[in-house]
Parts: sequence; structure tokens; C-alpha cells
Amino acid sequence: MLSIPEKHIVVKAVSEKYNCILSNIKRKQIMYEGTSNEKKLVLCTPQSKLHVNGKGWFDLTTLQIDLLDDSDIPILAVRLQGYKVYYIDFKELKKLMTPDIMLRNPKEGEHWKLYVWGNFIKVQGNEKEFHVQPELLDRKEFTLFI
Repeated sequence: MLSIPEKHIVVKAVSEKYNCILSNIKRKQIMYEGTSNEKKLVLCTPQSKLHVNGKGWFDLTTLQIDLLDDSDIPILAVRLQGYKVYYIDFKELKKLMTPDIMLRNPKEGEHWKLYVWGNFIKVQGNEKEFHVQPELLDRKEFTLFI
């Protein structure tokens, strides 16, 4: 079975790219923040296994979106089974997340469901595709971090 990249791999890559130190946001397991060139950076790094139909999926809550919106550099880094990481400028993806397609339930509260296909992401309820290419981690490099 193919593994999902660990959070620390993504945190390290983003820290190096933006020359900053990222720390975990209190009580938010997949949310990190830091400062890059005097700008606030927020990283959200959800994960998904691949389902039988070949796609992954994850939810983004309104609280996670508020934290991303409250930054100068909002990064969504989706970790997908098969050693893939999708690095996304959240400001661009958010344009597809309209209030009318928000989901609500007692467990997650208000949220959006996002589906990850090979080279695009779809927000449930919106037919538009957000095209993005994954970064495929080398298995050797991947095992060095484990």
C-alpha cells in the first residue's frame, strides 16, 4: 500500500521555500503559521487516501478557512496517498468555495468537501475544476523522513 507523506515533510519544504520557521497552531493538528519577509504565512496540510474510484477527498472547515484568510500567504498542501503533495495558493482555490455549496453537519459543522483527482481538485457542488500538478516525492527521499 502506498503511503501518505507525513506532515513534517510538508512543513520542512514550505519552511525552506519561504525561509521561515513554522509552528503548529494551538489545537489545530494540520495548521501551521510563521512569518516570511514580514508577511504572515499559514499552512494547512490535510491528507487523504485514494478511494476505489481513484480520487482522494478532504474537508475544510470555516475555522480552517478563517485562519488561512487571516494570512498574507495562505498555502494549502494536500497530502495524498501515493507520495503526492499538492501545493496550492489558497486564495485562488477559495474562489470556487461559495457559501451556497457549504455543507453542514453536527460533526464537522460548516465545511466544504474537496475531491482530489490526478491533476485537478473539485469542490463538491461546483462543476469547475481547479487544475494543479502534484509534487511526487521520491520513495528514497520519503523513507529518509520516516
